[in-house]
Parts: sequence; structure tokens; C-alpha cells
Amino acid sequence: MINRRTFLLWVIASSFPAITFPSWAKTVAQLPRVVVISGGNEERSRPFIENFLDGMRQAGQIEGRTVQIEVRYGNGDPARVRALIRESVAKSPAVLIVSGLVAAREARDATSTVPIVVATSSDLADAGVVKSLARPGGNITGISDLTDETTIKRLELLRDALPNASRVAVLVNPEFPATPKIQARVQSAAPTLRFQITWLSVKDRASFAQALDSLEKSPPDALFVTEALAVENAAELINRATVLRVPVIHFWLGTAEQGALFSYQADVLDNFRRAAGYVDKILKGAKSGDLPIYQPTRYELVVNRKVARTLGLSLSQTFLNRMDREVQ
Repeated sequence: MINRRTFLLWVIASSFPAITFPSWAKTVAQLPRVVVISGGNEERSRPFIENFLDGMRQAGQIEGRTVQIEVRYGNGDPARVRALIRESVAKSPAVLIVSGLVAAREARDATSTVPIVVATSSDLADAGVVKSLARPGGNITGISDLTDETTIKRLELLRDALPNASRVAVLVNPEFPATPKIQARVQSAAPTLRFQITWLSVKDRASFAQALDSLEKSPPDALFVTEALAVENAAELINRATVLRVPVIHFWLGTAEQGALFSYQADVLDNFRRAAGYVDKILKGAKSGDLPIYQPTRYELVVNRKVARTLGLSLSQTFLNRMDREVQ
């Protein structure tokens, strides 16, 4: 027996036409899946991921409506990043996003079919990851600068900042593909810049600790960083060097805020936003290997004036005139 409430609900429901969904509507499971692999942890990666997502929204790609976006974190462990790349490739995403030259090479070796966008890197062409910047070929595109050129630029800025500096310790990773080129350029430029270079080789946590310990025996006039391990461990490195009154010259975004004397690098946040544009084009049918590699043109010099005062350093006005942003 139908009670009065049930009867009324039936009458109301029957008065509306059946709800239909348009033929183009897709469930979330049917949307193209984009996987972003970050080498850092979630907290440190947040600004870059937010800029990528913002770029996706600007391109009209809305998470949950037009695309699925999955972010996975390497937490500073190269072996984990390698495993995440291979796990992700095995599930055939529509696009895979990685950052850094080592991760780009790992992705290239893991697949020749899944489209890959490198959100930020160096030397993609020189390292053989792509055929050329204009026509990458294969399944890889993205953003790439030249490590040796930006390294020399930082050295020139160091000379401008500290005219009396002479002994510079340079942190490098002997296993990084671009290291031989970096070392050759630095060795060539050092006499002109009046620098005596000491090389500190760092490839893992143990050698990183040894390099920091060596600073205590003979503190240089500056510690110059080119190695990605010094990004994950920037706070430790900067703290140790500051105790020894050694200014740190870093390449990564945010390290001046952490206590480096200055940082100089391409606008990495903009790189991640641009990476979203590549993803949008690929999702709309473009072949990744046909999309030219973008070379950053905007670099930012961030100077920590408080650190300079703490270390008793007098920065030249020539250097300060070139500053883009100041940390007080």
C-alpha cells in the first residue's frame, strides 16, 4: 500500500522530464590523466605545483572537468624519482611532467611513447635528451636553459659583489651530465675573474657532509653552489657556511630568503606555468616532439642584505644596481 508521502514524491518526480547528460560529458575516470613528478617534498614543491595548476586553468584545463592531475613527490630521493617515473609510465598517462636534467633522462629512457614535458631543466639538447631546441623530436619538450652560461653569470655577479674575494669553493656533482662542461667553463673564466677555484665533489649525503666538513679546515671567501643536492639540503649548507662566515652563492629560488648571500636563476615559477601551456597543446592533439623547447629569458637576482651585514661584507654599488629583489 502506497502512503501519502510516497505518492506525492512519485507525482513530483513524474512531472519532470528524465535527466539526460550531453554526449560530450565524461566521468572523471574518462578524463585524460596528467602526472606531475616533483623531486622535492610536498611543502617545498607547493609554489611550483600551484603555478602549474594556475597555468592549466589559464589554458582552460580544469581539474576534474577536463583533466585529471596527479602529483607525486620524490622527497629528495633520486631513486624514488626514478621509481615514480617508471611506475607512472607503466600506467600510460596522457602527459608526464618532470623537472631537472636527470629526471628528463630517466623519463626518456623509460618511454618513447608517453608525451613528456620537462617543466624546468638545463642542457636538454647538449645532453642528448632532445635532438635540438627548435625541433626536439621524439616525445619530449619543455623548458631548458644552459647551465654553463648561468654558472659563469653567477661567477661574474660574485666578482661584482665582492671585489676582494679570491678563493671560491665550487660545489659540483661529478655524476651530473653537465658537470664536465661547467668545470671547463669555470676553469676558463677563473683567471680573468681572479678566482682560485677549489672543487668540492658531492653526489650523495655522505659526500655532502664531507664537503661541509672540509670548509672548516680552510674556509673560502665564498661557497658557490651548482649541485641539486644542495637544494634539498640548502638550510643545512647555509647554516654551516654562515657559522664559518662564508657567504653562499646559490642557484635555486628561495635560497636567498634562507640565508644565501644571493641567488641567481631563471624564473622557475614562470617555467612551471609555461609547462602547463605545453600540456594543454598536447592534450589538444599536438605532438610533444614538434613543440620547440623554450629558453628562459628572465633571470632574477635576489640579494640578502641582512646576510651581508651579518658577515661584515660591503657589497659594491655596481652589484646592487643589478639586483632584482632584496631580502632585508
